[in-house]
Amino acid sequence: MKKFIALALTLLSASAFSDDACSDDTCRSLMPPSLVIAAAKAFKGFRPPLATDNSADDIEWFVKQGGSGCFGAASADFNGDGRKDFILGLTSDSGNSGMVAAAFATVSGWELEKLADESNESRLRLFVGVGEPGTYELTEALDGPGPDDTSPLKCPHAVAVFGAIEAWGVTYCYNNGEWRHVQTSD
Repeated sequence: MKKFIALALTLLSASAFSDDACSDDTCRSLMPPSLVIAAAKAFKGFRPPLATDNSADDIEWFVKQGGSGCFGAASADFNGDGRKDFILGLTSDSGNSGMVAAAFATVSGWELEKLADESNESRLRLFVGVGEPGTYELTEALDGPGPDDTSPLKCPHAVAVFGAIEAWGVTYCYNNGEWRHVQTSD
């Protein structure tokens, strides 16, 4: 009986301090635990992404294409400091909308910055990703740049890309201490 109680207490204490429901999730496996905690604290009303935030059909397609199955987290060095940074598609607590945030790795933890609030888009279709350094142009599908678009967008580092699956995409470049962007697909 004492062994059973000790085992039960051990299991209870282990589950109290771990996020078992998310531990096998593809998105969570891509993110350092310290980033998951920092993102949850920094953006109240939103949580770090899970693979299941997107539709099962989209996830299945992504995996068949050789992807991870996670549309909500991607990493690259966005600011050229040699550290692995992240772009995250956060999910609202209601699960209906999303927010896109960048997370810069620092010596002392994470510097997080909101890039866009996607409250008008269903979180189910939101994706984030990365692109190579280079020059990015405004999509020809648009009549002209929006008030905040920079085209051409020249980026010496990896770029953050996000949008709605099979709908639109925006490319963001961090350079000289600020983010600039251009809509690259529609």
